[in-house]
Amino acid sequence: MLNLLGIDKVVFAGVSALEKAAFRTATISFLIVVAMSIMANGYFGHSLYGTWWAVILFAVFMGFVQFSILRIALITLMTKSLAQETPVVLTPLAADSKVKVFLARFSNVKFRIASVFRVLFVGMIAICIAFPLGSFVMNDSSRRIQQEYKLELNERFKDQLSQSQLKHDVQQANFPFHVYNELLNEKRFQFLILIIVCIVFVPLILVARLRYNSSFEYLEKSRMKMLELVAIDYDETIEQSQYYLNKDFPNNKKDLKDLSVYADAPINSIYKEERKYSKGDKTAFNQFIQSI
Repeated sequence: MLNLLGIDKVVFAGVSALEKAAFRTATISFLIVVAMSIMANGYFGHSLYGTWWAVILFAVFMGFVQFSILRIALITLMTKSLAQETPVVLTPLAADSKVKVFLARFSNVKFRIASVFRVLFVGMIAICIAFPLGSFVMNDSSRRIQQEYKLELNERFKDQLSQSQLKHDVQQANFPFHVYNELLNEKRFQFLILIIVCIVFVPLILVARLRYNSSFEYLEKSRMKMLELVAIDYDETIEQSQYYLNKDFPNNKKDLKDLSVYADAPINSIYKEERKYSKGDKTAFNQFIQSI
């Protein structure tokens, strides 16, 4: 279940019980939102076409699309925070006021462009879930509004609907967006929309809170593990390179581990960008190694 947030089980096993409970809460809230998405999209398919195949198709396809976007938003939030906060130096007098501390910290927060798009996409999904789901909760009112609208159309276009086929088409048609527009006039529906949108944002808020909680260990432990993997991969690369270097150039006396140029990141931008070393034969490579 924790894989939904891209959590490494090995790293997760080493964190505190409180932190484990917090991550599980975030995951459960995400699963609740996914269930709401499937239900809302299934009902939307039914409100459009009134058939079971539409319910299944919309629930599976649109539910999967929304699930994927929400999951990506949460996983990327684990590595990139919503905003970057610069340190704030407060005078002793200002530090005594909680309001001044909050305003000073908020003024130094720089929101990332990617975070704006992340919140925007989650908000769009929240709206797409809220209207059909709110309509489903108020199913009796939805049916009544739609039936009244069909009767109104029959009365308004009764001359044009003299043909039996046209009359049948109107009677079988569904008008979900008209239903939403009418339901928006009711306080209960407005309250439902607000509650559902807030619920959809709960996983994002919880993960963001975990991301900013300095007492939680998972992010730091995960970062250290990635550094260990990079170090292991680096050592393996150097060993394999040394093996092929000694094999193809028996006269080579250089030990790659002792070459400081390979232990420094600028090798990627200095040497690899030089055209004469980007491509070449064994002799050119040997000459390059000997010249270091």
